Amino acid sequence: MFCGDPGSSGYAACAAQSQLFALASVIPALLGLALLLAAFTAPSVRGDRLLRTRTLTYSLIAWGIAAGTYVIGVLPSL
Repeated sequence: MFCGDPGSSGYAACAAQSQLFALASVIPALLGLALLLAAFTAPSVRGDRLLRTRTLTYSLIAWGIAAGTYVIGVLPSL
């Protein structure tokens, strides 16, 4: 679609670059996972309801960014 036909010139470079961009979604995904774990395991976060809610909200935002980055990276190589 965005990279052209699989047999066209430059397709391999375009697909490789798109896959690298999709791999970059790992960074916000790991951040989201760390925030999720902190919300349920850190005693200081567990004790404060407002802080726990805020931490879980930031975790969801990070997961959303990771999903968006992955989709944007994968779409051109399809």
